[in-house]
Amino acid sequence: MGAPARTSHDDDGELIDVTGRIRGTAALAVAALLAGGAAGPVAAAETAAARGEGTAPTEVVLLTGDRVALVDGRLAGITPGAGRERIAFHSSTSGGRVRVVPGDAAAALASSKLDPRLFDVTALAARPRTGDGIPLLITKNGSDGPRATSLRATRELPDAHAVAARAPESGAAFPELLADPTVRKVWLDAALKPALDRSTSQIGAPQAWQAGLTGAGVKVAVLDTGIDGDHPDLRGKEVAQANFSEEPDNADNVGHGTHVAATIASGDARYRGVAPDAELLDAKVCDVETCLESWIIAGMRWAVDQGADVLNLSLAFFVDEQGESPLEDTIDSLSASSGALFVVAAGNNGHAPGTPGVGGSVNTPGTADAALTVGAVERDESLAGFSSRGPRRGDGGVKPDLTAPGVDIVAARAGSTGRVAKSGTSMATPHAVGAAALLKQRNPDWSGQRIKAALMASARPNPALHPLGQGAGRVDVPRALAQTVTAEPATLALGVRRWPHEDDEPVTEELVYRNDSASPISLDLTVEQHAPDGTPVTGVFTASPAALTVPAGGTATTRITATTRADTGIGVHSGTVVASGGTTAVRTPVSVDRAEERHDLTIRHLGPDGGPSAGSWTFVSRVDGYREDRLGGGEGTISLPPGAYALSSLVRHEGGSAVFSTPLLELDGDTTLVLDAREAAPLVITPPEAGTRPGPASITSEGFHEGRPSVTGTFYPAGFPEGLRIGRLEPDGPLDEQITWINARFQGASAGYRFGWLLAGGYPTGFTRAPARSELATIRTAIGPVPAGARASLRGGVPAPDGHADHLGALDVPAPGSLVELVTTGAPWTWAFTQDGPGDFYAARSSGPETYLAGRTYRRAVNTPVFAPSARPGTSPLVLDGDRLRFEVALFGDGGGHTGYYEATESARTSLRRNGELVGESDEPGRVGFAVPPGAADYRVDAEAVRAPEGSDFSTRTSGSWTFRSTGARGELPLTLVRPKPSLDPTGAARPGLFRVPLEFQRHGGASGPRAFTGEVSYDDGATWSPARTSGSALLLEHPRGKRFASLRVTGSDDAGNTFTQTVVRAYKIKG
Repeated sequence: MGAPARTSHDDDGELIDVTGRIRGTAALAVAALLAGGAAGPVAAAETAAARGEGTAPTEVVLLTGDRVALVDGRLAGITPGAGRERIAFHSSTSGGRVRVVPGDAAAALASSKLDPRLFDVTALAARPRTGDGIPLLITKNGSDGPRATSLRATRELPDAHAVAARAPESGAAFPELLADPTVRKVWLDAALKPALDRSTSQIGAPQAWQAGLTGAGVKVAVLDTGIDGDHPDLRGKEVAQANFSEEPDNADNVGHGTHVAATIASGDARYRGVAPDAELLDAKVCDVETCLESWIIAGMRWAVDQGADVLNLSLAFFVDEQGESPLEDTIDSLSASSGALFVVAAGNNGHAPGTPGVGGSVNTPGTADAALTVGAVERDESLAGFSSRGPRRGDGGVKPDLTAPGVDIVAARAGSTGRVAKSGTSMATPHAVGAAALLKQRNPDWSGQRIKAALMASARPNPALHPLGQGAGRVDVPRALAQTVTAEPATLALGVRRWPHEDDEPVTEELVYRNDSASPISLDLTVEQHAPDGTPVTGVFTASPAALTVPAGGTATTRITATTRADTGIGVHSGTVVASGGTTAVRTPVSVDRAEERHDLTIRHLGPDGGPSAGSWTFVSRVDGYREDRLGGGEGTISLPPGAYALSSLVRHEGGSAVFSTPLLELDGDTTLVLDAREAAPLVITPPEAGTRPGPASITSEGFHEGRPSVTGTFYPAGFPEGLRIGRLEPDGPLDEQITWINARFQGASAGYRFGWLLAGGYPTGFTRAPARSELATIRTAIGPVPAGARASLRGGVPAPDGHADHLGALDVPAPGSLVELVTTGAPWTWAFTQDGPGDFYAARSSGPETYLAGRTYRRAVNTPVFAPSARPGTSPLVLDGDRLRFEVALFGDGGGHTGYYEATESARTSLRRNGELVGESDEPGRVGFAVPPGAADYRVDAEAVRAPEGSDFSTRTSGSWTFRSTGARGELPLTLVRPKPSLDPTGAARPGLFRVPLEFQRHGGASGPRAFTGEVSYDDGATWSPARTSGSALLLEHPRGKRFASLRVTGSDDAGNTFTQTVVRAYKIKG
């Protein structure tokens, strides 16, 4: 491959040559980024579009006080908290999800003392902010605690054995919580959301009303966004209210809670609720953005204390791994202690992810055992497309429990006297709540679980659906009121049968029938059975005895057996035990998980003495999914399905640590990995100058499995620590589908050093380099000015072959100012400049890959005027792609030719015209993608952006107009961009008097020329314009004294008659 000779261990990887070629799929699938996350397999032109000027970075603050930035959902930066510069940060990206774990949190995360959601950066970035600090739920080991003095406790939650608290973003609470023996686990206070005239008759409520059942005397709690009690449909319905959100009162500022409450208890004659005389308890547990888990737990306790018989929770959030949950635990415990029924929305995630054995899409807290979980059906009884399906993750249990109408439900609109139609399992849930209230009125001594059993036993199924979508069926109020026989339990889960299945033993559970009538009832039992894909099967479930007589007021028992030896498919098998006799029918959902193939992965962490290393950990991420597993201590085993995994491990020992990693482990059988610190080798980078100060350093690996990338990396803000050793995890996947890149920076007395290497063939075992000064290139960078109060920073690194880079550590730079750095020359570099501030202003510009030669000096400028429309060389800014025309131009590219991937603007507009007719407009600056008719046409693009005024004195407004002819054929279209390149002082100012402004014409898509151009200049910010003389490819200007800024306009055409006009207001300053 033309690689230089290696100077370290034989196992330290093959260096990639300067062309960046690599075998296999790696070079094809790595997207051009400025971030350290994974990119999907997208076309090059679309990748450029994703980096346009409209994507602002998203920053999240971890519990540790460290800050992580994402751009386009990919890892773009890690800033350690104060005093945490020597903490390492371990990152992984798989299934599009970015996780960042500080080194001092990893062991507690592996031991389950910390909630993994605290470090799920992708989820944290999508989460709405609620108040100050980081919201936590802290479960306790006893009655005391927590003892962390920096916490602000917001609420005691005795039902969850927890305290809700806010941790400061400084990270001060983190070490206190780790050291506190009263703390059992630190959870992120999860942010739930509301799970968004004929429906009452669809479930048969009018028949109950005719029988005199209206919910009178039944207390129903609505835990939601509040209730507008002044709405005519709800006037006089509320008997108590409480506010658990951070909003000042119970006003429904969203409208969700009011709609739910009216579906339950509206008194309007036409839009009558299911239980119109029920008494409403208004527990406001949501604000306009979110519903914190702690608010909901507190609201549930209040509702139970107020005597709630039924609680409506039209709230949900999706979690990708089933396990312990304070909210679910509280529902189960309060249900048992109070006898209330908790009715919960299944969620609106639609179909299950589809991976056998992983589970369905039913949301938390609908997965709680005691909850009556409700899916949604259309008016024709078909399952709503958005309704979450089962099975429950973890045990394969059937959820939802039943369904109710949830599409286009008309009910009260908050803040008005009118009504509105809404859809969602949120709308289905109050139908089931109303039905439960009617049953409670008829049977005031019934517990919530008995009401749940009656509703499920009497549900009306859709024969076209199976239990994992509909549970027992759709709520049927008349049948529920007439039901005298119920089953216990209401749902039967027969557990998980581990692979392989040839020797599976049958598993049996009892099902008890209760007869509340005055006469014995004979029942015949059959079992409807479904394979994981919903098709009918036989022989999986049997009932014995298959005929029962249930005595009056008594019970009878059958045994339900699941047999899973036969090859009926992999995954959760579901069924319904149907007990029928005369007019009686009882339906009981049943399930068993015929689990997918799994293998044990055993990890042993050994220290330098060969013994177990107790403080060690390994994180295991599935390449094609969200799930991540964690192992801590000297040894641990997890069971995983076969497939591709990314692993990252740290073995701690006295005097240092050993990091092992692979982005691609193919698991196809039971596997034991021994991570022996003695097998790792040093990672040491030595600069050619003594006394240098180490700066940010990172080592990152990327692997590909069936086109899917996964990334694992470790970032060291203060450089690779002394005693660090690294090693490859064995066995590896295909080495030609793995790459590793290493970056490190040092600061010397008069210059900085940046070192970067790109290696093929997986994670190295050891890596030692000591580049001589003669092997380096010198980069002299001029940095343009930023306003007072702004932070200017520069990031640089050797990327993966297609530009995927680790720019995790920012170097603050003077602006205006200069920087001298010496860099390695064996691989291309990419650079990014960012301006953060003043205030909320943010701008970022980047370069494409740049290659340097040893011994040479290169001069470059960043953030220097003139900022004008530009496109990166080699890209396609104007393309007709089938029926879409795409225009991708950075309107604020700097004088050094660096395009912006984000620029804060006050306003922007881009439009496209075809043969004089407007095709469309966008408020994106220089980013359009419009559908166009086929055939030849004349087009015109107009683009303009006004910079946010606090961001810069330069190029306060830029605009351009381009006309061009298209034959209708797919491909690039001609476009000319003009870049003024005057010689300015470091502050961006020109001298008064005669001044020459050279112009660089960027030609794309076959544009030629220009055939002709003219120039204009303005000294009053574009109010008036004067012609400018031209000389060759330059403007000749006479700057008058006393003027502050010069604005420029250039108009021209190419040899084919395609035209361009570009205007830059306040292009540069003029010295006084």
